[in-house]
This record gives sequence, C-alpha cells and structure tokens, in this order.
Amino acid sequence: MEDDEIIIGITPKNDSNKNKKKTNKSNSKKKSTNNSNSKSSKKVSNNNPKSQTNKSKKTSKKGTARKNLLKMIGIIILLIFLIILLFSSSLFNIKTINVSGNVKLSDEKIISLSSLELYTNIFNFKKGNIVENVKENAYIEDVKVSRKYPSTVNIEVEEREAKYMLQFADSYVYINNQGYMLEISNEKLELPVLVGFTTDLSNIKAGNRINVEDLKKMNTVIKIYDSAKLNELNELITKIDISNSKNYSIEMASKAKIIYLGECSNYSDLKTRMLYLKSILEKTEGMSGELFLDIDLNSEKIRFKEKIG
Repeated sequence: MEDDEIIIGITPKNDSNKNKKKTNKSNSKKKSTNNSNSKSSKKVSNNNPKSQTNKSKKTSKKGTARKNLLKMIGIIILLIFLIILLFSSSLFNIKTINVSGNVKLSDEKIISLSSLELYTNIFNFKKGNIVENVKENAYIEDVKVSRKYPSTVNIEVEEREAKYMLQFADSYVYINNQGYMLEISNEKLELPVLVGFTTDLSNIKAGNRINVEDLKKMNTVIKIYDSAKLNELNELITKIDISNSKNYSIEMASKAKIIYLGECSNYSDLKTRMLYLKSILEKTEGMSGELFLDIDLNSEKIRFKEKIG
C-alpha cells in the first residue's frame, strides 16, 4: 500500500514580511510626500503675510521720507524769508557805534578807520574786516568787535603807547616797548631819545618795527628805564645811547650829565648802580660832566669828570 502524502500549504514568513515592508515603505513615502506638500503649502501660506508686511513698511517709509522732505523745504523757505526780513528791516540798521579802550586815538578816528556807517544794516559787515581796517593804524595793538542787537556795534581797542623816540632827520619816530614805530612827527615829546640804532632809514615808517639787533638792545633799554623808575630818576633821562652794547650810557639834560652804565645785563646790579647814581646826583648838583658807573662797584671807585667852561 502506497503511503499517502499530505501537502500542507505554508506561506513563507519572509515573503509576508517583505510585502509588509513594501506596504510600509509605500505608506511612509506617501506620508513624507504628504508632509512635504503640507510644509510647502505652509511655507507658501506663511510667506504671503510677510511679503505684505514688508510692502506696507516700505510704503510707510516712503511716506515718512516725503513728509520729512516737505518739512525741510518748509524750514528752508522760512529761513530765507527771515534772512530777507533781517537784511531789509530798518529795525536792524546801525544807530549807535560805541568805542572803548582808546586813549591816543579819538572815537571819531577809530570809527572812520572801521568804515562802519550809521543807518546801514547791522548784519552787512564782517567782524574780521573791521578788525583789519582799525589795525591799519600803528597805534592799535588789538581790536574786538561785537554786535548788540538790534542796532548797536561795540568796538573795543587796545592801544600801543609811545615810550621812546628815534631821531630821523628833523623829525622824531615814536616807538613802543616792542619796537613798533607808531608815528613820525616834528613834535619832540618828553620821552628818551634812542641814539645809535642800526635800523635802516629806508625802513622808517609808521607800522614797521626796528630790526632784530635793535630789538635785542631794546630789552636792555627797558631794564635801564625800569631801574631808573624805581629810584624816581626815569623822568630825568633824555637820551639813551645804545651804540655800544658793552657800555650803555644815558644823558640827563636837566642835570647836565652823561652817565656810563656798562653792559647792564644784570638787572639787580643795574638797580644798585641807580642807587649810587641818585646819591651822586645830589652831591654833584649844579655841576656838569661825565659820571662813570661802568666799573666793578666792589673794587673800584666811581669817577666823576667835571666839564669846565
């Protein structure tokens, strides 16, 4: 008897798993496709309000810029109107010109130098031009100009003061302590005359300055004058000879004396010499001659050489 075979159909596990995996993969692909589609749709939907916001911002910026431009144009027009008003209104015409600080020059002279005119507009001049105009006069050291609205101009000056004279032909050149030539005049002032200067005669002109060599000597001249002033002798000095820098001399015409002072480089030593001079002047009152103080006061005796006849 033949054995009967019984065949039982078994589905392989691998095949079923493969099918499941395939279905899962297809499902996941579908999901990912759906997700990507949803994301892209979200992006599209999200991008739309942003672009609208940017457009509205740009529009508002343009509107603000237009408003600012219109404001700026309005301000410029207003400023132009105000400038025209200031330059045309009689309210701002000069009615008063005040001058201060002047001693030598009169108010009228300084106003004339300034070229300012009454009843002209107070804005119609430059301060720098006024300063330059007034400084053309050699007596003027410094100038300050100010406006006091609506109709007043103030001019404050600082003058140079004549301290010495140079003899120039038959005239006198007034100079100050800084060596500026202030004026050339036939009038002899009660000031010391400097003798022996080296400044070229062609350079003698009001507003000019003595040369460098004479300026160096001027420092010694000031020491001589100041030390004499301490002993109340400065007003007696009529001439100062600066020709020899090793031995300056002064003349006192009212005392009929010439005094030799030496190099005069040491101010304290110079003050001591002036003390001796004051004493000797009292002892030789009424006598004319030469007094020699160009010595070592510690070891030498002062000589007085009387002029006879």
